[in-house]
Amino acid sequence: MIKGKHIALRPVQEEDWPILEVWGQDRMALWGPFQRFQLDHIPQLRQAYQKTGLLSRESGFLLVETVPAGEVVGYVRYTLMSIPDVDTPHPEIGVGIPEISGRGKGYAGEAVQLLVEYLFAGYPVERITAFTDAENIPAQRVLEKNGFRQEGRLRRAMFRDGQWRDVLIYGLLRQEFIQK
Repeated sequence: MIKGKHIALRPVQEEDWPILEVWGQDRMALWGPFQRFQLDHIPQLRQAYQKTGLLSRESGFLLVETVPAGEVVGYVRYTLMSIPDVDTPHPEIGVGIPEISGRGKGYAGEAVQLLVEYLFAGYPVERITAFTDAENIPAQRVLEKNGFRQEGRLRRAMFRDGQWRDVLIYGLLRQEFIQK
């Protein structure tokens, strides 16, 4: 468990699946308005959980829970990317605070901070990357408050709600990271 001031990050446990399944029933609940709606995510997560517990050296899916109440309010995830160089992979991260958990309470910002601290402490990487829909202003604010800088735009890179959307690339270098 990775503890912060208001939240902690922890591995998924068997008793968490009812919460994840409720989140998976509603696009707005789990993925939010800036993601494609894919009903198959929860069954795929369940299969991966049965194989790896959703935590390995190459990727992780951790739940965000409040401290000290222990209420599950969201998730963070990371995947080591081998782009552009297969010899120097680096983490790509994401965060989700479902609408039913009460967005706007600072959970996402603290969750990203804890995940970044964990990744820089545990991996010999020079950078961490994040992608977000160009219209997702709340995600951009969370990343920027955690020191990420916008590095580029992938034009028309994601198909959502019947239209092609731009995706922004954010990056944080180890030397730019300041532990709070």
